[in-house]
Amino acid sequence: MDKRDRFLAELKDEAKKRGLSFRVDKSKGKGGHAMVFIGDKFTTLPSREIDPKTAAKIKKTLGLA
Repeated sequence: MDKRDRFLAELKDEAKKRGLSFRVDKSKGKGGHAMVFIGDKFTTLPSREIDPKTAAKIKKTLGLA
């Protein structure tokens, strides 16, 4: 499991703890990117490995930070 998969699992766990819906749509992103939906918020997840700075930005956008 790479860093991106671990990060997705972390987001899913956090959404579950908060009672929010969680969905990943790989068909909406360009190339290897994916769209991540948590509750009523969404963002693009890059196809590369997720570094700590990018992870923090994604969590903030999704309302998890």
